[in-house]
Amino acid sequence: MTEVTLVAVRDTLQAEDVAHLAEIIWNEHYLPILGQEQVAYMLKTFQSTERIIADIAENKSTYYIVEVDQDEIGYVALEWQEDTLFISKLYLLKRARGNGYAYQLMKKLIQQATDAKKSKLRLTVNKDNPSSIAFYEKVGFKQVDAVVSPIGNDFVMDDYIYDYII
Repeated sequence: MTEVTLVAVRDTLQAEDVAHLAEIIWNEHYLPILGQEQVAYMLKTFQSTERIIADIAENKSTYYIVEVDQDEIGYVALEWQEDTLFISKLYLLKRARGNGYAYQLMKKLIQQATDAKKSKLRLTVNKDNPSSIAFYEKVGFKQVDAVVSPIGNDFVMDDYIYDYII
């Protein structure tokens, strides 16, 4: 199997690539879950080139483009907290799912957290996203809580919180 590579996002062109990937992935995967209006709002508010650049500049998140053989198949955003690696975003193109790439990616993230002496990884996942929930549980994440977070424009994120203890 071809190895997954993480390419750090460091410039505007790469941020544009991530925003483009977000638009494709969110429209592929989240339309049935959230609807067109919320997907459009979340892309504009949280996944735009400007937001990605700001998150990086403010040291809020570290973004990586996920590649296989120099083919961009997704992206991930990480937040390094005191004892936790928070996986803020982890998205793969539909054509890249089911090929073992997400598993490889998760193993890399677990290794990064271990190397950084973190005690756990944490992520949130939409309650109506059974395929992602099944994947996270398969690789060892455990549900620890649930949260409903207002995100503006009368929209909410209705998520489970999952931890992977190192």
